Amino acid sequence: MAQSRCSKPLVFGQETALKLMCVEVPSEIDTDEITVVVPRPSDRSRLEGVRAMVWSHELPTTTIDGITCVAPSMVWIMCARKAGLREMVLLGDALMRRDTELKWYSIGQLKSEFVNFIQAAGVGDRSRFQTCAQALKLVRENTDSFPETLLRLTLMQHGLPCPQVNYCLELSSGIESRGEQLFLDLAYPQARVAVEYDGQQHAWQWNHDRRRLKTIGDAHWAHVAVRGEDLRSEESRSELTASVVDRLECQLGRRIRLGKFLSLPRLAAADRRLGSDLH
Repeated sequence: MAQSRCSKPLVFGQETALKLMCVEVPSEIDTDEITVVVPRPSDRSRLEGVRAMVWSHELPTTTIDGITCVAPSMVWIMCARKAGLREMVLLGDALMRRDTELKWYSIGQLKSEFVNFIQAAGVGDRSRFQTCAQALKLVRENTDSFPETLLRLTLMQHGLPCPQVNYCLELSSGIESRGEQLFLDLAYPQARVAVEYDGQQHAWQWNHDRRRLKTIGDAHWAHVAVRGEDLRSEESRSELTASVVDRLECQLGRRIRLGKFLSLPRLAAADRRLGSDLH
């Protein structure tokens, strides 16, 4: 409707572009506002219900069904001007979903897009987009949802190394499970511990989940099921981490030494990597 009211092509940006391209938007930066992007203030159109955002840098776009949007990677970079590090990690993960229909980039491609932008933008703008550089150290490919991302960050902030995302568990024993593959939300393969977010969307498949848990147990893996309330407060997040540590210690037969709690910026600087404390 907005495009039909304008004589020249509009370039939709920010949350508007993300939604048009079926990219999940963190609630903290989501608005119902329709946003278009223009290169100069003089290019703003006076369209009711449409906000014009001025962007003087390069503006790669993609056009679908006659509607032009800012490319997802550039929207992600743009969001650094108003979003916090948490939201930038969530959005970065959303651009690299496991579902191939929702996946726009690999992590290498997203990093390359950012590096190319910074080189083109010049040194003067680097500090304004520092959040992007921090987020690139914390994003991961092949997630399925925001709660999974928050769960991963929670474990890392509380001192655990980064778990593997959507780890493929190969099942080679048992008549029913021979040759089967299970993808675990988060996993510590060295300890055979799986940590998975159990959202309300799973309530209808109770029998399937029971069989799944039995299969994981038969493979001699421990399983930690996480619900929304486990991520809502600092106290519940600490208790959740303690539960994961307990499973790790039982599986490994030794004590696990946790690192100290880190804020997200400090975590990005520390770059606590996969398995570094579990070997």
